Amino acid sequence: MKKDQLLQLFIAHKDEWVSGNQLANEMNISRTMIWKLINQLKEQGHQIDSKTNQGYKYIGNDELNPQLIEYDLNNDYEIIFKKEITSTNSYAKQINDQNPDGKHRLVIAEKQTQGHGRRGRSFYSPAKSGIYMSMVVPFHDAKHLNPGLLTTMTAVVVAKALKKSYPEIDFKVKWINDIYVDNKKVVGILTELVMDAELMQPSAIVVGVGISLSAKEIPEEMKDKVGWISDKQIDKNKLVADIVNGFDEEFPHYLEANFIEDYQKMSFLNGKQISVDTTKETIDGTVTGIDKEGHLLLDVDGKQTTINNGEVVKVNF
Repeated sequence: MKKDQLLQLFIAHKDEWVSGNQLANEMNISRTMIWKLINQLKEQGHQIDSKTNQGYKYIGNDELNPQLIEYDLNNDYEIIFKKEITSTNSYAKQINDQNPDGKHRLVIAEKQTQGHGRRGRSFYSPAKSGIYMSMVVPFHDAKHLNPGLLTTMTAVVVAKALKKSYPEIDFKVKWINDIYVDNKKVVGILTELVMDAELMQPSAIVVGVGISLSAKEIPEEMKDKVGWISDKQIDKNKLVADIVNGFDEEFPHYLEANFIEDYQKMSFLNGKQISVDTTKETIDGTVTGIDKEGHLLLDVDGKQTTINNGEVVKVNF
């Protein structure tokens, strides 16, 4: 379609002025048709500036768009975009099972009907209000898998990417996989290992990230129960690309745990009295930090205790 062709041209010249004549010549159509196609793109949410004697400049789109995400990615990903989906992680695992070809994949949805996090807890995922994405990363070496470090690394990557879009907001991390703003959860992260049933070895890691961006579609009765970042308009596609690029940059050497210092600084649990559910028991103590393995360190009645798995169920502010 001509409209898609024009969008590709704009993406190739993003943030540059391009004359109507240049666009018309490259597409071999009239300037009038260019003007009509530009209006169609604007109706789809694409932001395009125009200026006399300079032409047009493509700014971006505040709606999720695979082409725009792909433009900013540093590595090759097969991007799968859905308006609505049960769960991006569930779909990503299904696609990986059906196509064990070693490809990097990115599943993105505008809405999840069965979004979930750790221990199967539901994650509220309304349309137009967030970003719901899952990365499928080929992985075959179980000896070099550290779930705690992988999750803490992802939390740091997501928080740093969010800071680029929202420099005015103070993002905090709650061990092990949640990001908070003003003491309310705005990001959930779920990392899952996918096994090859025939070879009985890992085939991929699926990293799911759910972000509550704005309160646009959140009903009034839900606003006291859920968190969101801001109603400020941002470039969602750039944010997705920043997360993926950040993950790709850190993942090859994540076992070195160079990000732990950043995680420590972002943690809002430091020095707080908390309760941790390890499934076997509930432990009460004061947080003293995070170790090099991504484990939570607690002072329990004067004795340091290391928690390598569990969920913080209570925080005394």
